[in-house]
Amino acid sequence: MSIIVTGAAGHLGRLTAEALLDRIAPEHLVLVTRHPKRLREFAARGVDVRYGDFDDTATLSAAFAGGERMLLISTDSLGRRIRQHRTAIDAAVEAGVHHVMFTSHVNPMGNPIGSFATELGDTEVILQRSGVAWTVLRFGSFAELQLRPAATAVQNGRLITNGGDGRIVPVSRRDCAEAAAVVLTTDGHSGTTYDITGPEAMTPRDLAELYAELSGKPVEFVSLDDWRFTLTLMGVGTPWQPARAIAAFGRAIREGWFDVVDPAFERLTGHAPTRLRDVLIAHHANLLAVG
Repeated sequence: MSIIVTGAAGHLGRLTAEALLDRIAPEHLVLVTRHPKRLREFAARGVDVRYGDFDDTATLSAAFAGGERMLLISTDSLGRRIRQHRTAIDAAVEAGVHHVMFTSHVNPMGNPIGSFATELGDTEVILQRSGVAWTVLRFGSFAELQLRPAATAVQNGRLITNGGDGRIVPVSRRDCAEAAAVVLTTDGHSGTTYDITGPEAMTPRDLAELYAELSGKPVEFVSLDDWRFTLTLMGVGTPWQPARAIAAFGRAIREGWFDVVDPAFERLTGHAPTRLRDVLIAHHANLLAVG
């Protein structure tokens, strides 16, 4: 069985490749990327590293040739992702790939964070209508993305947010990669959507208390409305559009769009997912310094 991972030079792609190499021989793994040189260590281990660019359809026939199952990792090209994903799905079907797994986000339909999520929901529909066997992995918010705001909160002594009493359920990238590797190497997942989340839902106040506990420094929880939060972001140099986007994330948290705790990860892997606390402890130096 030949397994393809796209976007393989990214954080999730590399972790998934490592997880797959615990389960399959290197000669059965194909890593597709626009930056093959970044994956030279995998090539040295016998993995087939191929060039592929979703913006250049002509590159995908060779990139996907011989693949049976494929993990389509969503791109980060906001505004272009639907076209890129459709191109990749069409090319996979044409190349004879039997099963395409796609990385999405919890609650992507109608989410107030806008295109970041809704483009993923639109891609899910495209995949489901493609005629190929499909599986969707909807990930919660990556726990590693909490490192920089946590460090900023520790440095400033305040966690300023418009998230109110809403809750997020951080999940580690390594856990997401492990879940993807399990689905790619086992049967029975066709036509299934999995929510891959961490083990606990946390409010912004919970986060502030956790940051304070782990850093040994006081972190005050400061709750603002959307407009005041946007102005606060702009006051520290954030441009208007990014400030609005960050505020939209806070609104989505407040409205419960990220409040999803699901047992799918443990069912797939046989063990509990990693807590945010443990991710932060593993990166303790990052928690104490911004930059």
